[in-house]
Amino acid sequence: MCSKLWYFVIFLFINTNIVTKADALGKNNGFIQRELDLDRSDTPKNILVGSVIGGGSHLNPMLEVCKILVDRGYKVKLAAPGNFTATSPLYHSIPQFIIEEPSDTYASPELRKIFFDKYDFKSLANEQMTFNERYLEYFNKYFQAYKETKADLFFCDYDGNDACFDLAWKLKKPAVGFASNTEFFTAPPPFRSDPMVGCRVNMENESFYNRFICAIIQPLRLDWHFRKNLNYLNARRAEVNVSKHYDIRGRIVNNLFLVDSFFGFEVPSAWPPIHQEIGPILPDIYPDLSSELDLFLSDHPRTMYIALGSYVYTTPENYAILLQSALELINNNILDGVIWATVRFNESELPSSFTLSTGDVIPTSKLLNNLYPHIYVTKYAPQFAILSHENTKVFISHGGVSSSHESMYSATPMLILPIAFDQPGNAEKLVLSGMALELSKLDLKIDDIISKVIKLMNEKSFKMNAERMQVLLKFNSKRKYRGADLIEIVMNLAKRDGNYLDVFGVAIIIGLALISSLLYSFYKIIMFTFKKLSLRNRNSQEGSSKPKNE
Repeated sequence: MCSKLWYFVIFLFINTNIVTKADALGKNNGFIQRELDLDRSDTPKNILVGSVIGGGSHLNPMLEVCKILVDRGYKVKLAAPGNFTATSPLYHSIPQFIIEEPSDTYASPELRKIFFDKYDFKSLANEQMTFNERYLEYFNKYFQAYKETKADLFFCDYDGNDACFDLAWKLKKPAVGFASNTEFFTAPPPFRSDPMVGCRVNMENESFYNRFICAIIQPLRLDWHFRKNLNYLNARRAEVNVSKHYDIRGRIVNNLFLVDSFFGFEVPSAWPPIHQEIGPILPDIYPDLSSELDLFLSDHPRTMYIALGSYVYTTPENYAILLQSALELINNNILDGVIWATVRFNESELPSSFTLSTGDVIPTSKLLNNLYPHIYVTKYAPQFAILSHENTKVFISHGGVSSSHESMYSATPMLILPIAFDQPGNAEKLVLSGMALELSKLDLKIDDIISKVIKLMNEKSFKMNAERMQVLLKFNSKRKYRGADLIEIVMNLAKRDGNYLDVFGVAIIIGLALISSLLYSFYKIIMFTFKKLSLRNRNSQEGSSKPKNE
C-alpha cells in the first residue's frame, strides 16, 4: 500500500513539474499557446438530418455526430419516421420533424420474404422500389422540413433516401451522406465485393473464374436489375423538376460521405478523400443492467446472450432451434446460463414444450416466465451492459453494425445468424477477423450451433482475436469528432463559395471570349479559303469556255 502511495506522489510531482516548466517556457521564453477555438459567428448554422428508414441502427450514429455539432452551437433538426428523439434518453434535445407515423410493417409479406428466403441483389432491388414508390411523398416532407428549418446543410442517411440528396441538389445546398459500410454508395475496387451479389467480401484469393464473375459480370447484372428502379425514379424526379440521373447509386458522386466503419474490419483499400471512415460511432453512455439481470449474470459464469436486433427476425422454426440448442448446451454443462432478448419475435409461435436429448420435457411457458433457473427471457435488454459483463462468453447475433461494434468493443466472440441487408457481409468480415463463426438461416441445425458454441468457448484464438479487435475499436471510437469536424468544413466551404462568383464569372467571360475569337477566326479562314477556291474555279471555267482560234 505504501509503495503504491509513493508511486502516486511521484507521479503527481513529475506531472506538476512538467506543467510548471511548460508554463514557464511559454511565459518566459517567447512562446505563445496555440489556440484551437474557431470563430463560428458567421458560419451557417442549420442542419437537417434526413432518414426514411429511421430506427436506432440508422439514427443513433448520425445523432451522435449531431450532438457534437449541437454543443458547438449548430441547430440540428431530424426528419425521420416515428417520434424517435422524443422517446430517446440520449437525443431528446434534438427536435424532430415526423415524416410518417410509426407503423407495424415488420410483419408485411414483403419483409417476411426478405427475412425468411435467400437474400440477394434482386431482393435489394425489390426493397429499393418500395422507397422509390414513395419518393414524391418523402421529397415533399423534406421540403416542408426545409422551409421550417431553412437548412444550410443536409445530412442524409443513404439507404432508400434519394429524395434527401435530390432536394439538396435542387436547392443548391451542400449534402453530407452517411452509410454503415463502404460497399453500396460507391463502386468498390474489384477485389472487394459482398455476399449479396453472390461473392466474397475479399476476392483476392479467389480463382480467376470467380474474380472475373464478381468483378465484371455481377456488377453488370446489378445495373440491369436496377434499371427499372432507375427509370421509375427518374420519372418521379421529373415531377418535381429534378433532372434525371443514371447512376443507380444516386446523385452522390461529389458528396462527402461518412462511413460508420473502420480499417481492420473493412477489407483494406484506397478510397477517395471525400469518403471518410469515422466508425465505430458509439454513444458515451449506455443503459445499465437491471438488478435481476445483474443477479442472473453473477450467478451464471458461463452465459450466452441471444439477440437478433430490433428490426429483423427469422422463422418460428429457427427460433425453436435456437432455444432447443440453448437448452442442450445447458443440459450438457457447456453453458450454465442464457439471456434471450426476443424483441420482434412472437413468443406464441414457439412449440408448447421442448424435449431434451435426455428425455426431459420443459414447458415453454416455464421458459418464457423465467421459471427455469438457467434461462432469462426478456423483450428488450441492455445489450452493451450484458456484453461488457465478464460472465458473458458468447453472443448469438444477426450481425448488424451496432451489435457487431458492441461485441468487438467488449471482446465477446460471436456466433452470427445473418438475416438480410448488410448482415451477411458483416458476418463474413467478422469470421475473417477470427472472432466469430457463422450460421445459415436457411439450414439452421441444433448440432451445428452446439459444436460452434463449444469451439468459440474452448479455442483461445477466438477470444484473442476479439481482444485484438477491441483495441482497434477503442482507438477508432473517438472518430465521431472527426465526422463533426468534416461537416463543419463543408459548412464553411459552402459559405465561402459565393465569395469567388466574380472571379469565376470573369473567367467564364474570358473563356467565352476566347472561344468566340477562335470560332470567328476559324470562320474567316474557311470563308477566305472558300473564296480562293471559288475564284480559281471561275477562272478555269472562263479559260475553258474561250474559242480555240482566240
